[in-house]
Amino acid sequence: MANPIKSVLLNRGWAGKTITREETVERLNPIIEAHIRLNRAYGYVVAEHPNEHVTDGLGALQKTARADVGKLSETVLSCGGVAYNGTDIPRGSISLGDDPADMLLQLKDQEQAFQERLRDELDDINHQIRTRAILEVVKRNSAERLQVLRKMTSR
Repeated sequence: MANPIKSVLLNRGWAGKTITREETVERLNPIIEAHIRLNRAYGYVVAEHPNEHVTDGLGALQKTARADVGKLSETVLSCGGVAYNGTDIPRGSISLGDDPADMLLQLKDQEQAFQERLRDELDDINHQIRTRAILEVVKRNSAERLQVLRKMTSR
């Protein structure tokens, strides 16, 4: 868990030893992969859900989600690594079925799992300040998507 005293004293980030650039690459690539898979699940719902209000709302959220993958990928590249790009995930391999309500519930569960993964990453790992800031933005954007999904599934 983040040390609140360090955070307050330094106003942001950590003092002392943070993970290396190589470790950053190793930690971020699985997050990028999870985010790409999540984005593809959103894409499936946008393409298959019968409610235009749902598809328009989720489609608008995906612009930010795709940008977040780009930010994470740029971080990996700036650390000298090769960012995961999702080319090994075959088109059409992500399916959430054909029941409109179940699609949204599955998507909400996936977003919740992604949100928890980001929380754990931020709590458990001493990332560099810049990486931590990007992960915080990605987490905040995920929380916004999760809030929208909760509203859609509570109807």
